[in-house]
Amino acid sequence: MTKNDTTDILDLKDRNYRLAMLNGWFVLLGDAFFNGSIVLASFAAKLGAANWAIGLMPALLNAGSMVPQVFVAPYVARLPIKVTLYRRMALLRVASLGIVALGGFFLGHRPDLLLWVFVAGLALNGLFTGFSSLPFWETIGKTIPMERRSGLFSLRNLVGGLLAFGAGFLVRLILELPLAFPYPYAILFTLGTLAFAYGWHLFGLIDEPPDTHTRTERISLSLPFRDFYFRRFLRVRVLLAIASMVEPFFAAYAVRVLGHKSEIGTYLMVYTLSSVLSNLLWVQVSRRYGSRSLILIGAALGAVTPVLALLLPKTAFWLVFALQGAYLSSIGVGTATYLVNLAPTDARSSYIGLSNTIVGLLAFSPVLGGLLADRVGYVGPMVVATICYAWALYAGRRLKLLEPV
Repeated sequence: MTKNDTTDILDLKDRNYRLAMLNGWFVLLGDAFFNGSIVLASFAAKLGAANWAIGLMPALLNAGSMVPQVFVAPYVARLPIKVTLYRRMALLRVASLGIVALGGFFLGHRPDLLLWVFVAGLALNGLFTGFSSLPFWETIGKTIPMERRSGLFSLRNLVGGLLAFGAGFLVRLILELPLAFPYPYAILFTLGTLAFAYGWHLFGLIDEPPDTHTRTERISLSLPFRDFYFRRFLRVRVLLAIASMVEPFFAAYAVRVLGHKSEIGTYLMVYTLSSVLSNLLWVQVSRRYGSRSLILIGAALGAVTPVLALLLPKTAFWLVFALQGAYLSSIGVGTATYLVNLAPTDARSSYIGLSNTIVGLLAFSPVLGGLLADRVGYVGPMVVATICYAWALYAGRRLKLLEPV
């Protein structure tokens, strides 16, 4: 290999690294405009949707992105270049979000029809995201050296989170514009779609080397269940998923009960900043004490937050979103890291695919939370969430203690 050949390879690795980095920044920016627990929930609440429909919004995104993974793994494994599937799905993901944005501009006079278009667009986006997830991780694994991945995702989350925090200012400004509903939200959804589109386009430009041989990925659904420690982890993960029924209703409660409007932008800023700053802390805690500690911390904070939501005065309600950003970040980092460390190397796809698919099905728990809120008020899902988070905290104490990473 000549010196020029070596330089070309290093330049290619750096280019792929930069593209993956920029992808994360723009995707996290898009996430801010489509935040399921705050922006989407407040939009649905102002649209007059039933509480079960409000709970459906984030569920469509979360479930759709997780459920297909265990089923598409064999197909993805046989593709010599995984990013090609990511590119195809990116076009469909942009189109699905475009439907949501256009609906906001043209169907404001038909709120019933707008709601259905909104739901359909989010459902399609979640489904297409589910087909994009594994190609994304496979491409990262093939193009980003292992020693650079932690730095990549740390910087993705830090800068992307700061961009999302800045987007909170823009959200508040747009929601304060003297425009009739739902035009301000249509503008937000358009900005989010554009940010996503550019981020997905950048990742699609990554130059992924083809596999040298075709792999056949076999997913065993029974293998993980034979692992006692996986069953314990899955029980905790299920409890956390059920507890998540409360997540979209903090914003709905603020809109419908407390009468907050433009404060939604402030809450998004608080949520995002809390998530970014706490994530820096959680990484250090995980390295020193292990990922199990993050699961316990997240469950504890999650149990406290619904109680505070019912007790805090209106002027201090921002604290709810500060805690929500912190505990969702802790749970997200903790459960993902714990599962990767728990799974045997030769069965990692089975463990991760099965766990994500089961949790994806339970991502519809906010719909149950909405039905409960329709019957007994918002205190219903908040009480159930507190119980489930507390139960997860108790059960999590019995998780296998893995070495810190």
